[in-house]
Amino acid sequence: MFSITRITKDPQVRQNELMDTALELFLAAGYQNTTVQDIVKSIQVAQGTFYYYFPSKEAIVEAILSRHVQRMIAEVQAFTSNNLLEKLQLFINLFYKLSYFGEPGLICKILYKEDQGLLINKLWRQTIVITNPLLSQLLEECNQAGLTKVIHMEETLAFFGGIMAALLEASSPTEFGHEANPQVMKNKLSIAEKMIESLFGTASGSIHLESPQPK
Repeated sequence: MFSITRITKDPQVRQNELMDTALELFLAAGYQNTTVQDIVKSIQVAQGTFYYYFPSKEAIVEAILSRHVQRMIAEVQAFTSNNLLEKLQLFINLFYKLSYFGEPGLICKILYKEDQGLLINKLWRQTIVITNPLLSQLLEECNQAGLTKVIHMEETLAFFGGIMAALLEASSPTEFGHEANPQVMKNKLSIAEKMIESLFGTASGSIHLESPQPK
């Protein structure tokens, strides 16, 4: 008799494979039209394998976004300059572009089209929760260096999230499209810069937001 050898993979490899496949299907067919069965069929695994790693289809979307957020955090942490304001600016710009471009932006665009407001809000709050510890640490270091004057940290973090949400909304004035006028985009970034400077207590002109639009 012949024995069948089950092919096993490292759990992290399998988890990433599921997320990559789900993302590909979401972008091609939409979130609502993609089922867990579609995902497992695409990579030829049992549904039980999916539910071993993710309790639901919603959970795998959260995991995909979390993976991108963790990469953003790693990039900020790897920044080697001793200039704390530059590091703070890097965080702000990467945070902004995370939801504007790339895979997270594409996912959000699909969810907006499908009126998945509750899920979008959940993903946004998840992003805030994951990034707040790093932002808090950066602001504490800037406070100690006399570069910022943040007194009420928790409240400041909450208002920062509000400013960034408003900037993202202002960056996409049409239903699902980004601002097309470079000068208008520049004006909106300038307003956001002033709001962040006031919130963090930094000197005027110390915060510079990069346009997310291709140059």
